[in-house]
Amino acid sequence: MFEEEIGMAWFLLGGHFSNGGPDNVNQALITSADRKILYIKSNNKPVRVLETFWKILISEGVVVSGACAKRYYDFMKVFHKKFVYLMHGCMDFENEINRLHLSSDFIENERNLLRDAKCIVCVSEGYSEWVKSRYPEYAGKITFVNNGVKLEQREKKEKEPFSVAVGGGNRCIKNNNAVSMAVKKMNSEGIPCKLYIFGRKYPGNEEIEETDYIQYCGHMDKTPYYERLDHISCFVMNSEVESFGLVAADALNCNCSLLMSQNVGARSIMKAEDCDIIQRPHDVDEIVEKLKYIFEHPNSNRLYESIDVQACSERSSFQRLDAIVEGAIK
Repeated sequence: MFEEEIGMAWFLLGGHFSNGGPDNVNQALITSADRKILYIKSNNKPVRVLETFWKILISEGVVVSGACAKRYYDFMKVFHKKFVYLMHGCMDFENEINRLHLSSDFIENERNLLRDAKCIVCVSEGYSEWVKSRYPEYAGKITFVNNGVKLEQREKKEKEPFSVAVGGGNRCIKNNNAVSMAVKKMNSEGIPCKLYIFGRKYPGNEEIEETDYIQYCGHMDKTPYYERLDHISCFVMNSEVESFGLVAADALNCNCSLLMSQNVGARSIMKAEDCDIIQRPHDVDEIVEKLKYIFEHPNSNRLYESIDVQACSERSSFQRLDAIVEGAIK
């Protein structure tokens, strides 16, 4: 891991070992790269720290994928390393809405990354517009690369009638509480709707009450997660802001209908219609009406077939990012 030639490749600074959003994106970039790049190989923390410093030093430039530790930012500054910031989320905003209680130093480090990056690459076209509106002073260096998706539609399984799934646990930014209220309302109307909540329970966030028809499933590995999705009728992404949302591809791979808020970045890769979009994420009545329509008119095949598979492939996303990085760090 310390044998690479100096200055021959850019370094992808970010984890790729866990089943989480940025890690999954990084793993896809690594496996789809059609040229040499540097990336972290050790999952041992002390070794990983040394490896990171070394690869920053020998790289031709750095792609900071998500907020990095301050020590790495400081190291890049000392050695005048040019870097691109691959932006999966806005910690300043998420700290506020999700009540994360992050330290001021952590938030300040993200601001430094935004300020000093040669280019800010958002992970969807839609998200890039939101970031430009939040940071107009950086609009001139903000661009996007839609996350690559792996589309492998699975064998169709019998769907549980009126079943709904959401991701992200009880994080406020996901607005899953509004979905739970919609499910409660449908049950009060005699529609036996059931909600499955994937992801963790976060302390300090609004609690979503479990009932006979609202169930927490926790954080799951990919295989059992897909096996559960195979039987879900509709996956709802009701986010306040969603930089991309790889779960959209998961849902469509498992033949789930998809209902998304207008703020979901994954909309950028498909042709969604008004009936697929929640315009007001806090409007329970709108969610109820959209769910009723989707239960009667499933949209999974239509949305799946609307995606340009070649343009949205993981290889295409790497190539677009690579071109941006090469232009920024030269």
